[in-house]
Amino acid sequence: QGAVNAVAFVDESQVVAGYDTSDIRRWKIEDGQQQGQTMQAGKCVRSIASSQDGRWIVSGDNGSRVTVWNALTNEKVRHAQYGNWVWAVDISSDCTKVVGAGYYGTDNFSPDGSRFATVSYDYGVRVYSTHDGKVLFDSGTEGSTNSSRPVTPLVWSADGQQLFVASKGKIASFNISDSSSTEWPIHENQIPPSIASNDIFIACSAGSSVSLWDWMSQRQIGPIITHTAQIRCIALSPSGGYLACGFADGKIT
Repeated sequence: QGAVNAVAFVDESQVVAGYDTSDIRRWKIEDGQQQGQTMQAGKCVRSIASSQDGRWIVSGDNGSRVTVWNALTNEKVRHAQYGNWVWAVDISSDCTKVVGAGYYGTDNFSPDGSRFATVSYDYGVRVYSTHDGKVLFDSGTEGSTNSSRPVTPLVWSADGQQLFVASKGKIASFNISDSSSTEWPIHENQIPPSIASNDIFIACSAGSSVSLWDWMSQRQIGPIITHTAQIRCIALSPSGGYLACGFADGKIT
């Protein structure tokens, strides 16, 4: 069924995955069974997100399209045409707004939904007002991912005051209120990493392994999780109890 390019948790019992075959499938964690019909994006799926209330799934694809799906029926609700491949999508915490980012860019809503952030290949990190699109923070070129691979290198802290950006060999933290920044090394320095986060910790995948980090102390939690194949995407469940990894052979662990 193709490589898994994106994965997200619908809730604590289900994941949804986007494939390079244009398929979108929901899977039950307990028994690995598919839930409902396969959704068809029409082009290779690059990004996926689920709303906090479990009602909506949003996908971004190589057809320059952002699509909203009903998470209960798997039916298409609406779509919007974008200017380029949609490498990142997110849904605001009130489940009423969607944001998408194009080629070599990634975006993310703040926890309260009042802002959204972007990080790009060579222009660093920016934070925008959800209300009027005004730029509230700009890191300049600092924080650029320097990666042309479809990774997800941007997450917010639980309090909405910091942004964490992963690039080769490190994670950088940007304080939005005073524009200060810090960084620390990660377990892999050759392959562009992806990160996911919840209220307590950050999961960082690079190559075939995943490390966990306390976002306040920036210290590693526990041992590195190692797989036999390269990880293409990761996600954390809302409680942090589950970590999902997607692979090129179509499998999800």
